[in-house]
Amino acid sequence: MGAVLLRAVSLAFIIGIGVFLKKYKLIEENAGDVIKKIMISITLPAAIIANFAAIPSIQPIFAVIAILGMAADICMMGFGAFLTRKSTKDRQALYMLTLPAYNIGTFCLPFVQSFLPAIGSVAACVFDVGNSVICTGGSYAFVSEYVSGSKKGIDGKKFARRLLTSPPLMTYVVMFVLSMAHVRIPEQVLTFVSPISAANPFIAMLMLGLLFHLELKMAYLSEIAKILAWRYLFAVVLSCAIYFLLPFDQVIRQTLVLVCFGPISAIAPAYTGMCGGDEGLASCANSLSIICSMIVMTGLIGVFGLF
Repeated sequence: MGAVLLRAVSLAFIIGIGVFLKKYKLIEENAGDVIKKIMISITLPAAIIANFAAIPSIQPIFAVIAILGMAADICMMGFGAFLTRKSTKDRQALYMLTLPAYNIGTFCLPFVQSFLPAIGSVAACVFDVGNSVICTGGSYAFVSEYVSGSKKGIDGKKFARRLLTSPPLMTYVVMFVLSMAHVRIPEQVLTFVSPISAANPFIAMLMLGLLFHLELKMAYLSEIAKILAWRYLFAVVLSCAIYFLLPFDQVIRQTLVLVCFGPISAIAPAYTGMCGGDEGLASCANSLSIICSMIVMTGLIGVFGLF
């Protein structure tokens, strides 16, 4: 158990370094955005390649995990619409964009990399294939039309372009297809990407610290409490269904349980503002969800005996 706590504290410490550097202006103001671009374009794709390559192949049934990731997001987005059906447009945008979508690439995957075998990281990546379709553009495309009352519908070209220009998502898809086709990545490629992959947990946690935003206004607390309560209640229900009902190995089920308790997607606050919602409130909810998820996921790792 001591090893679990030490690793979790190590990840939290890296986030703390980012917060410290930002607070005391020891780093450029836009450093968080620069680090984010490095992670999305370089270290995260490298981590995806390394994790997929570490297992011989994956079965077609893994597609169920991707569908599950997408279905979970769609369910929560619909639930957000139901909860706010009689509310203002800005509140509808807030709930429909912060209830669904998980921060897997920059939070859950580094966590899983640190505690579980490669097959666990692959399961998290496959879940994120479905999740990414929603959180990298699907949710914004739908919610922006929903709150505007427009009859035009979703712009399919913009939606497709957003997905096709996402390096992590495209890496997920390519590696998933190669793994199912039993195509092995050359050893030279793995040797090249391994150091970059190893840097992903540090880069991801540092980025979270640099982008951490916690503005606890009294007006925010009630809404944030409701958003997080609904997210984690859904996580409990979904994780129980996954752990006790899905026909996967224990490591995969444990991974998916951890992912269910992942924090709000890092891009959700920006999308909330773009749809007319309160971006500051969404950012605060996002930051608090990181703290909550780290505590819950560390506890689950201890319960699973992953030390």
